[in-house]
Amino acid sequence: MKLWMDVMRDIEHVMDDYERLFDAWASGGVDGLVIGPMVFDAAKLLPGTVIAPTDRSPSPTFDPNPEVYRRLGVEPPAFPAHPSPEKRARLEQMFTSAKQRGWSVWIFQASSGAGPGGSGHIFADAKSRAATCARMIDTLEHYPMVDGAIMDGPEWGYEIAPHHMNHRSFIFHDLPESVAPKCAELGYDYAALVAAKDRLFECLHALRAPQLTLHASGGLLGAFQLFGGDPDLSAWLAFRVEALTDFFREVRGCLAAEMSRPVKLGVGPRSAAFSPLCGYDFAQLTEFMEVLLPKHYFFHRGFDRMVGTVYRYVETLTEWNPGLSDADALAVVKSLFGLELPGVQSRSDCEEALSPAFFEQVVVQETRRALAAVDDPDRVVPWLDTGRAPHDGDPMSAGDLKRLLRAAESVGLQRFLYHHHGNLTAGEWTVISEMCGETWRPLASDYHPPDQPVL
Repeated sequence: MKLWMDVMRDIEHVMDDYERLFDAWASGGVDGLVIGPMVFDAAKLLPGTVIAPTDRSPSPTFDPNPEVYRRLGVEPPAFPAHPSPEKRARLEQMFTSAKQRGWSVWIFQASSGAGPGGSGHIFADAKSRAATCARMIDTLEHYPMVDGAIMDGPEWGYEIAPHHMNHRSFIFHDLPESVAPKCAELGYDYAALVAAKDRLFECLHALRAPQLTLHASGGLLGAFQLFGGDPDLSAWLAFRVEALTDFFREVRGCLAAEMSRPVKLGVGPRSAAFSPLCGYDFAQLTEFMEVLLPKHYFFHRGFDRMVGTVYRYVETLTEWNPGLSDADALAVVKSLFGLELPGVQSRSDCEEALSPAFFEQVVVQETRRALAAVDDPDRVVPWLDTGRAPHDGDPMSAGDLKRLLRAAESVGLQRFLYHHHGNLTAGEWTVISEMCGETWRPLASDYHPPDQPVL
């Protein structure tokens, strides 16, 4: 197994000492670099960190090329106030060095810093999509040594708790009026989808234990009846997939038409269980995306995580339906997502969900499902986050990481993307280097993982 190393936000930390770091990473099994968003002075620090924050605002790493934006009919972003030519030169040298080592080199969120688009939803607004594409083209043309770009969204929501992340992922906010033109384009009745969404909201507030006993374990047909046998609900879910797939396909087409060279694209959906709700169809995406990077984020709490999402569904459903037990709500989760956490019968069990059986069953299942979508295992590179505060969630130990990697490797995973270098701990690097390269010996090495809580 090998890995790509993710560098984000505090990119100067790597850029200023990249040769030594690259040597250490290569020894530990790294054969790829993912870096971005492309801004300097962007470290976002958690309380208690010892890294001194900069007194400058984040600044793009390159000047925009207005011609790119003119071709696509959108406004370019402003020129950076602090160009930092020395930093820019070191960054380009770092990219070149990585390529000279034979590594894959990718820019994360190459659309970051785009100029103004339209006022509508990103899936329905051609101008917003053009602004995204223009920035991606500008970024990738400026760094001709990189292989391509990794997109992290946009996506539909996946949470039913209305307070989650300030509504960042609340599914019942997913049908603003601005998507009505996209519904019409794809052959859907916008008003009917909105009505189905509202009926689902009402249904999830009116669940009864006998109803769950009858339908929750009945597979597709049972679940369909559990949620009202509503054909327009099925249409809403299908629209989510079509609209998201269409967006990414159009981005791919635009880059193919406008770039001076071919580039690769990757996309980072949630894990296989949750991805369909967000609109991701792995099989369709692999028709025009080179790489899938599903989120292998299995921890509790934080965001974009599996155990935490299950917990929040149970918490929300039992709050909405006082007659339901935690076990009832977990039956709804299983009916929706086909997901069952071994040994978890209540919310309190989530605190110890990461048992050996979890890795042997859930991690294996999620990995196997992702690999089933591709013709080459090299095209699946899951995001992996563990350590002290993965995505601001509960800690996952080095032992958890080892169990995760062994489980994923057992069904054919060949590579993962570690998120991200600033948070890497000594325990994690020990496990990674043992499994992917030469075992790290801290007393004999001049490399020590940063172990800093940099988000």
